[in-house]
Amino acid sequence: MTALESPLSDAADPVLLRHRHLERIAMTALRAGRLLLESGVKALVVHEGMTRVARGLGADAVHIRVGYASLAITVGSGANTITRMTGVGPHGVNLRRNHALRQVVGRIGRGASTADEAQAALDAVERDTGRYPWPLVALAAGIACAAFGRLLGVDWLAVGPVLAAGAIGQGVRHHLAGRGVNAYVVAAVVAFIAALLAAAASLGLGSGMPETAMIAAVLMLVPGVHALNAQTDIMEGLPTLGSARAVSVGMMLVFLTVGVWVAQVTLGMTEPGTMLAVDRPMWHQALFGAVAAGAFGVLFNFGVATILWAGAAGALALSVRTLGLDAGWSLEAASFAAAAAVAVCVQALDLIPGGFRRGGNTLAVAGCIPMIPGSAAAHAIMGLMELTLPDIVEPDRVLLGTVPYALRVVFTIGAIGAGLTIVTALLRRPDFPK
Repeated sequence: MTALESPLSDAADPVLLRHRHLERIAMTALRAGRLLLESGVKALVVHEGMTRVARGLGADAVHIRVGYASLAITVGSGANTITRMTGVGPHGVNLRRNHALRQVVGRIGRGASTADEAQAALDAVERDTGRYPWPLVALAAGIACAAFGRLLGVDWLAVGPVLAAGAIGQGVRHHLAGRGVNAYVVAAVVAFIAALLAAAASLGLGSGMPETAMIAAVLMLVPGVHALNAQTDIMEGLPTLGSARAVSVGMMLVFLTVGVWVAQVTLGMTEPGTMLAVDRPMWHQALFGAVAAGAFGVLFNFGVATILWAGAAGALALSVRTLGLDAGWSLEAASFAAAAAVAVCVQALDLIPGGFRRGGNTLAVAGCIPMIPGSAAAHAIMGLMELTLPDIVEPDRVLLGTVPYALRVVFTIGAIGAGLTIVTALLRRPDFPK
């Protein structure tokens, strides 16, 4: 017998009791939704998860609003309804917590838990889901930045400085975030430190590509998962959260660029440098795509096995994109094909017996992370900032040089998001275990 069916209490005060139990249902569903959203899932997963929890605990009617900074739910039983709201913390990416939450939500949705048991299960997920030690995460960030550097075409002399600068920057990021510093301020500070160290060390070692090294050292700050989630939310009919996520991504890129720009001024670099047309063999692109995606798997708190799958997805993505570019396709078309190939393989991987959704959409996104044009975004924003200088020379030239970078960012991210979303929609797998 559930709490909603308690005859003795109903006889005492049926209206008050029903509202009390509806409140417990609402607060449990809100907590599950908040944890899911903070783990980096898309809006539809949050909506479905909250609905499953509420109905599994006995609600007849469920209405949900998913926002960037808050969640609201109205639950009803018979003629009784109640509405509650909760705030949402920083949006991160945590696959191990994500999977644990989906298991709990699936169990609650089957009616196998009371409200108290559901809250205890959510407590256990928050308390027991581990993370990698921050020095290991910092090292992984540095490795990812070094791999990005090779994908961007930096020479070998700059690889070590980029790795060290990225790792130091991630360490600073960890400690500033732990002290509650604003996320955008953290991005600017970390970008300044990482870019300054990478460029100075590259110059000291005789590298001829300090500008590219600066960009590579800060690419761990580019919110690729949130950018793709924003597009997915809008495509799936939830533009409010998608638009908020897109604005947040834009703000992060602006502050990242400010940090790089200040580092350039500090070192006396007045030109942002050019984005190289990298012509590397497919094995090279696949190798460093795998390294970058696997390293991001550590940042996203993947399990060890899933990190290996992320590396394989990154290798596949860069291989398909390189084949497309070699065939004369545009960057956008090649990126779309690569993202679609990764999404198909990830969906197929989930069909293998032995576990529920080894990686799902988050694994597919991690595989596509090396294709996110973070350097182009930084160049575009720095070009726009240059247009605001009072003594600018040849503004038409600067504008014409900036526009291609901006268009490349928009169209490439759009192509990657479309490839992932179309395949996911056509080959849809359950978001929660049955």
